[in-house]
Amino acid sequence: MFDLLIEGFSSAWLPCSLIVLVPGLATVMAAGDRLPGAVAGFAISATLLSWLRFAGRGGGWPVIIAALALIGAVVLLFTRNRVGEDLAATAAGALAGGAAAELWEPCVGLEFGRLLNELPDRGPTGLAMMAVFMAGVLGPLIGFVAIVGVAPEWLRDRVQPVLSVIGGVVLAVMGLATAAGLHDNVVSQLFQWSL
Repeated sequence: MFDLLIEGFSSAWLPCSLIVLVPGLATVMAAGDRLPGAVAGFAISATLLSWLRFAGRGGGWPVIIAALALIGAVVLLFTRNRVGEDLAATAAGALAGGAAAELWEPCVGLEFGRLLNELPDRGPTGLAMMAVFMAGVLGPLIGFVAIVGVAPEWLRDRVQPVLSVIGGVVLAVMGLATAAGLHDNVVSQLFQWSL
């Protein structure tokens, strides 16, 4: 399991993982002071949908649904005062995490390759192993949240409005680019750069 975590963390630094990390970072940035809900929703959704997809138990959303999920995350994050800030941040994280899991083509190393071969037969232990790998892949996202969490409040108050707009714009652009059919080209190029 430790090897799987290390391999996940190593692959987080490869371009192919940007398809997971960019929407995660954008969601967390746009969530403002509701970081825990956003990161938890994102991580749980990305892990669960990756497991379902790679274990052959579900997933396989049409690309337009992934695009709508990203746009839905933006709408939730920018209307969170009406919905409830914690609920909106968690739901937006879950939508963005699900979309990222569906759009992602992971770089496969030895440990993760073994897991992918065994995943359909593993059941709940496969989900646990996927969670360990995803914890590694999401390491930079978790690090970002930790840094923001320890930043002085005066700094967060000044920077957060800018980060919120940037995060929302990035999610919206990703959603629109995915809806326009640019996703396959981007993922293919990121995967090639990772080899």
